[in-house]
Amino acid sequence: MNEQQAMDRALTLALKGWGRVSPNPLVGALLLRDGQVVGEGYHAEFGGPHAEVAALGSCPDPKGTTCVVTLEPCAHHGKTPPCADALISAGVRRVVIAIRDRHPEARGGVEVLRQAGVEVEVGCRQDAAAALNAPFLWSVARPDRPFVALKIATSLDGFIADAQGRSQWISGDEAREYVHWLRAGFDAIGVGRRTADADDPELTARGAVTPRVPRASCWRKRCCCRSARTAGPGYQLDSGGRRQHARRRAAGTGFG
Repeated sequence: MNEQQAMDRALTLALKGWGRVSPNPLVGALLLRDGQVVGEGYHAEFGGPHAEVAALGSCPDPKGTTCVVTLEPCAHHGKTPPCADALISAGVRRVVIAIRDRHPEARGGVEVLRQAGVEVEVGCRQDAAAALNAPFLWSVARPDRPFVALKIATSLDGFIADAQGRSQWISGDEAREYVHWLRAGFDAIGVGRRTADADDPELTARGAVTPRVPRASCWRKRCCCRSARTAGPGYQLDSGGRRQHARRRAAGTGFG
């Protein structure tokens, strides 16, 4: 296995943390010796071991190996010790990194590794790694604005309902499973007032991944949500898109 193939495997591993590690990034790591995988791991739970530490823990003898990792090893002591120090202590010879960490507290692992004499290469599969962690990178670059994904299922002529507002499922089981997986990785699920009133959606993640943080629902201010299921923990968005905590008027009557 070459380093690009190893990075592809690390990216696949990283995705296993979807919905469970936020606000941390998704990270996967492999240890290579002479083209053979001798250890691998990923960041599985917020507050738990990082990918590099998990990979080191799966390898009986990591000394002299190459670590292929999707994000720059952290250089600070947060909920866990610095991953850069762990790699150095384990005797890893070379580290291949997809993208640098832009977080102001965590970044700096490349410099720490190089100062310790570890060979470092940055940029392997960087586009794929950036796409994987787009929500995390956006949160660092623009903490004042949310990262938004739009989910929509339309007929071939571009409609979601008929003129009277009547609709039915036009997507299949696989699409709905993917939507619930997607929901698990986002902090909130938003709908318009008419969707809330007509469909009474639950706005929860009910797929294979149980999100670490319960999803909140959100809608535009002055939209009186009368639906029983939609009226769960949520936010209102005012006319400028700013978030406000919503308060329940009464059981079953929604949020005002």
